Amino acid sequence: MPPHGYERPTRPGSSQPRADFGVRRSPAGPRDAGPRDASPRDGSPYQDRGEPPRPAFTPAPEFQGPGPRPRPGGGPDRGGPRPDESGPRPDRGGRPERGGQHQETGVTNRGAPDRGAPRPGSGDERLAPPPPPRLSGAELIEQMLLAAQRQIAEFARSAAAEGERDAEKIRATAEAYAAGLRTAAEFDKASVHAAAEREAAKIKAAAERERDDIVRAARREADEIRRREQFLLEQSEALRSQAEADLEVELAARREEAERQQVERLADAQEATRKLVEEAERRAADAEKRSADAIARAEQSRRDAEADAKKEIADGHRKAELVIAQAKDDGKQILADIEADGDKRRAAIQKELDELTKQKHDVDAKLAQMRQLFSVSTILDSPAG
Repeated sequence: MPPHGYERPTRPGSSQPRADFGVRRSPAGPRDAGPRDASPRDGSPYQDRGEPPRPAFTPAPEFQGPGPRPRPGGGPDRGGPRPDESGPRPDRGGRPERGGQHQETGVTNRGAPDRGAPRPGSGDERLAPPPPPRLSGAELIEQMLLAAQRQIAEFARSAAAEGERDAEKIRATAEAYAAGLRTAAEFDKASVHAAAEREAAKIKAAAERERDDIVRAARREADEIRRREQFLLEQSEALRSQAEADLEVELAARREEAERQQVERLADAQEATRKLVEEAERRAADAEKRSADAIARAEQSRRDAEADAKKEIADGHRKAELVIAQAKDDGKQILADIEADGDKRRAAIQKELDELTKQKHDVDAKLAQMRQLFSVSTILDSPAG
């Protein structure tokens, strides 16, 4: 877990805390620091804090004695004499003598003086053990190599143990951080889910309100169209009834006018016939008077007078018949014109009536479509939909 603790975000969109695993760094000194600057109390950077400090690693001293120089990293020269392995070996945590110089080989340890030896002038000089026996250069090198190998092995084991402990700490920190991240993710998920549900509820409510508004507007418009079409239908029915009544009145008036004109023409024809008859009778009387006056003149004159009178009477009757026939023809023509005009008006009114009927059928079809649309919207509004 990070040193400052895990902070869970309180609202969606906040940044996640960054992992701070706190990996322990090696307190390494400056690069130019030599082995002489190391202190025995510093210890290894990978050792446990509860363990006592381990002595610092000291490199092998330089070879200064006579004889062949030993190879670095290996044992004594194969061509040279091998050290006596029957002699005493240093213990596991031992370290070769660093402060003295071998008398025979001249190998000098230039490292730090032995920290286990008593300091000069102190009271521990009398209690100090006798110095170990001096070893040859090959034995000293082998012991130093063995000590270095043991120290390297211990260092590797302590580093591995320290690495395992650090790995366990890092793993525990990562698991705690992952648990915090999971908790934050679940919290964010719940917050986002709740916000999404609220937004969906708002959108659904808005959609339902908009749908209800559209349905109400459509119903109002349909009712308005129905009322307007009903008003137009009633108005067209009233206009048709009024047109039929006006046509009947006009036809009756024209029929009366035709009959009156026919009666007047018949009366005129009869008056003309009467006048012609009176004129003929007057002329006949005159002829008779002239014939009576001319009886004495001669029989031939009387016959001529009688023939003239008969001829004039025949002409009068013929003219009277012609006038009566002409009056009858005029009356029939007037009646035919009136009937033709009435037929034209009736055809126009019938055409207008057919147009209004067609409009009524169109309105009925539109109303049927609107009813079907309302039925479909009702089905969609039902819970089963």
